[in-house]
Amino acid sequence: MYAAFVKLWTEMMTFFRTSDCPGCEAIQEVLDDLGMAHKVVVVPQGDVPDESMPHAAKPPILVDDDKVIQGKKDIIAYLEELKGFKELWYKYQSDVCYCD
Repeated sequence: MYAAFVKLWTEMMTFFRTSDCPGCEAIQEVLDDLGMAHKVVVVPQGDVPDESMPHAAKPPILVDDDKVIQGKKDIIAYLEELKGFKELWYKYQSDVCYCD
């Protein structure tokens, strides 16, 4: 579990959005509130997509390793899932060694 946490909080996600995306501000707010390491790529409307953007996908898109999440609702649900994992991690992490 520790390895999953370290990976989760040290590798950067990429959030692809357009400048006029109606739901992107809400997604950005959740990312910022979670303190998640992430890169934001603003894709101009109608232009050639960024090379790193998943093929045939339209923003908003969140790429986390091999996971590609598209759409405001699905991205926020995914981030809420990560938030729950983060809360559990903080709840149960400890530097204490219990010995009998």
